[in-house]
Amino acid sequence: MKMHLIVPAEEAKKQLLSIPHKTCTKAIDDHWKVDRDGEVRAQSLAWLFCWAKTGMNCEPARQASVRVFNNILSPGFADLDARLDHEYARQARYSSQNIEDEFDLGTGE
Repeated sequence: MKMHLIVPAEEAKKQLLSIPHKTCTKAIDDHWKVDRDGEVRAQSLAWLFCWAKTGMNCEPARQASVRVFNNILSPGFADLDARLDHEYARQARYSSQNIEDEFDLGTGE
């Protein structure tokens, strides 16, 4: 599953910075990677997906992450949530290996 931004990269970053959790906003530069064509790296997608799933036990951060996800990516969070295992995403989000082909399956297996 390849996902592209539906807004300019600068707007996406601005929205990510609106997530009300310092751990999230401090990690954006390290974990949010988008190519010139607006394609979001699989690890970055898994990273934001995890924020939208749990918000690190902060409900306002979780809700904001879902909103941001839906505002900057299509298909939205619910579609990915139906296709991606959260445990897989937790492990994949910091992978140093290329997981693009694996992630394309959308199964997390």
